[in-house]
Amino acid sequence: MSDVKLVVCHECDLICHEVSLHVGEAACCPRCHARLFHRNRSTLDQTLALAFTTAILFFIMNTFPLMSLHLQQNTRETSLFGAALAMWDREMHVLCLLVILTTIVAPALQIGIEIYILAYIKWGTRIQTTSLPMMILQKLRPWSMVEVFMLGLLVSLVKLKDLADIIVGPAFWSCAGLIVVSAIMGGMLTPRNVWMWSQERKSHVNC
Repeated sequence: MSDVKLVVCHECDLICHEVSLHVGEAACCPRCHARLFHRNRSTLDQTLALAFTTAILFFIMNTFPLMSLHLQQNTRETSLFGAALAMWDREMHVLCLLVILTTIVAPALQIGIEIYILAYIKWGTRIQTTSLPMMILQKLRPWSMVEVFMLGLLVSLVKLKDLADIIVGPAFWSCAGLIVVSAIMGGMLTPRNVWMWSQERKSHVNC
């Protein structure tokens, strides 16, 4: 009985036996047909490489200009933090704080926790649970809204294109890349994959 692996459905709480899947297959609950888990090709090394990629893209997004506006011999550049400060100067204090929270603080914490979880599984000298960091990550992910900021930025570009010459900066492309890489990370860094990688690490250490 100790070798029997069970899975609890997150929709109807039905306890099911875990089944072996081929790559690309998914297991569904026999009662409510909700997806229990999905097997993909992601590995620990691939996910860790993507985590470092998100950190680099996030650094570029917050360091280099988002865009430059050229109007009547005047050129102005703005960065992500500079745009938030401009809102503060215009007395939009709540909006400024929301932008900083959802596009700087929350993504930074999310990337840091992701790297911590993966690096600890990969190189940790002591085997301990990663359930608490994973729970924090799951709660934190909805607060990371870089894609919402990107959508607002695109709307602004469309409105300003007839008023001034707009030069897109490196941070703009880094923001677009961060959205794509983060979406891929969300499908790879799942609680099930973290548990599987931790079990493989424990088995390797015990051997």
